Amino acid sequence: MKFSIILPVKNGGKLVKECVNSILSQSLQDFDLIVLDNCSVDGTLEWVQSLKDPHIKIIPSLKPLTIEENWGRIIDVEKNEFITLIGHDDILYPNFLSVIDALIKSHPNASLYHTHFNFIDANGNKIRPCRPMKPYMEGYEFLKEFLAISIDSMGTGYMMRSSDYDAAGGIPVKYPNLLFADFELWLNICLKNYKVVAPETCFAFRKHHSATGTAIDKDLHKALGIFVDFLLSLEQHDERARKIIDEFGVRFLLFQC
Repeated sequence: MKFSIILPVKNGGKLVKECVNSILSQSLQDFDLIVLDNCSVDGTLEWVQSLKDPHIKIIPSLKPLTIEENWGRIIDVEKNEFITLIGHDDILYPNFLSVIDALIKSHPNASLYHTHFNFIDANGNKIRPCRPMKPYMEGYEFLKEFLAISIDSMGTGYMMRSSDYDAAGGIPVKYPNLLFADFELWLNICLKNYKVVAPETCFAFRKHHSATGTAIDKDLHKALGIFVDFLLSLEQHDERARKIIDEFGVRFLLFQC
C-alpha cells in the first residue's frame, strides 16, 4: 500500500464514526488506516473492531496516555511510504487520496502535499471554505504566508513522506495539548523542499465553539512561547528565515495575542 492515514483517538463518540466512514469511503483504496486508541471507554475501540475492515490496523495503548504521548506513538508505528494525520472529528471527502495521488505524481520532489478544504461546525454544517492557496509554495514562502496569517493551516489534510516525518522527529510533543505542534512540523517539512496544493476541496476541518477555561489559557500561553522559541532557533540558523521572521513575526504574535 502507498498511504497510511493515522488516527489517534480517545473517546471519539459519534464523530469518530463519521471520520472513519469517510476514510473507508475513499475512491482510491490504496491505503491503510492506523487507529491509535488511547484506552477509550465510550465504545470507540469496540466499534472500530466491529468493522472488520482489512484497511484498518488498530494499535491500542496498554495504559492511559496524554494526548501528547498518544500522538507521539506515530513515529514508532510501521507506516507506508506516505502518511497523513487526522483528528477524530475531521472528515475526508471521497476524492482526498485520489487528488493527493495525482499531486504526488505531478510533483514527485515536493515534501508537503495539501488540498483546499472546508471549515465545518460541530454539527457538520459548512462554515466557510479555506482561503485560496497558491498551487506551489517554496518552503520560505510558506513560512512567510503562515506568519502573515494569509493562509489557513490546520492539523488535518497534509500528506508527507513517512521518512520525512520520522527525520523531523515526528509531531513535537513538547507542546501542551499539541497546540502549535503541527505548525512546527509543517514548517520543518516544507522547508526541506516545497509544498504543492491541489485546487480541489478534499476534506473538512471541524471547528468547535466552546468556552476556554483558565487551564486552557495557560496551555495556549505556554505553547505559544514554545513556538516562539522554535522561530528564534530558526532565525539564528537560517538567514532567509531570519528576514521573514523579522518582517512578519510581530504580525503573527499580535494575531495570536
